[in-house]
Amino acid sequence: MNVVVWVQYDTVATADKAKEKTLLRQAFAALDKPKGSVNIVGIVESVPMPINQLNTIDKKELVHLNYDMVLVTGHDVEIAPILAEAETLGLDTDKFVLDRTVLIPGFTLDKYKELRRANLSILSMGWWAGIAYHKLGLPALSPTVGMYTSEEHFMNFLPEAHWHMKKDLHFERTEYNADLGISFPIFWLDGTQWFMNSFTNDADALETWNERKDLVNWSNVLVTMHTTSPAVLERFDCLPYAKKACFVPFETELESGFYVDTKLCGGNLLHAAEGVVTGAMPAYDVWDLLLYGKKTPLK
Repeated sequence: MNVVVWVQYDTVATADKAKEKTLLRQAFAALDKPKGSVNIVGIVESVPMPINQLNTIDKKELVHLNYDMVLVTGHDVEIAPILAEAETLGLDTDKFVLDRTVLIPGFTLDKYKELRRANLSILSMGWWAGIAYHKLGLPALSPTVGMYTSEEHFMNFLPEAHWHMKKDLHFERTEYNADLGISFPIFWLDGTQWFMNSFTNDADALETWNERKDLVNWSNVLVTMHTTSPAVLERFDCLPYAKKACFVPFETELESGFYVDTKLCGGNLLHAAEGVVTGAMPAYDVWDLLLYGKKTPLK
């Protein structure tokens, strides 16, 4: 595989730049299987930085270069503006991939291209949807990003989620979280309480919810949650969604039940569930789940 490395610079601190290099090494290790199969054919810098003494090429030269992938690396970089620039240069944007995306278990370039075209909406009980969209570098086509609700409320919400989202969101109160060191708004939606702990004020939370609820692609929805209750899993399995995943700490034959070993996360089921998509818990092919709703254990 011929790979171009696109280095996106910003004003991050030295410690963060060290993390960038670590992430890039991990991405190459994931791609370079069997070892020696990845060949770097060029390095592009978003802004020329002579101090780095990299043997770089001009972005405009990429149109004449033979490559399979452009691996974008940088501190918490967003891919949308890079794709916009690549398009103006006449480059194939389907070949541009973030380093953190490569680390999602089960990655292949073909699956990545397919998912980019799929317009997937993820409805999640907690931060699973937000983590997935961030790792993928895809737009969040769901209002349930950066917030959480209770297991009971989520199960009440899911059977008629489309209907509930037509109702208005109502601000209840602001709550302080000592662990995060912030105050965040809490809302009610037709009997479901949402804790919007990625927002610091109710106005921004409400505006974002209203924008994203209109982006949901109801023809391609994945719903995710976690529970310790076999009874809740059975109810979840009966929900009318073609793609669904409930992460549980016990073995199950139900197709929507995804067993995760919480011992690997200090007994924390939430962290184990999130680790499936981050790669910290590489138990399943996440791309098969996102694309087809399939439970494919990793070998």
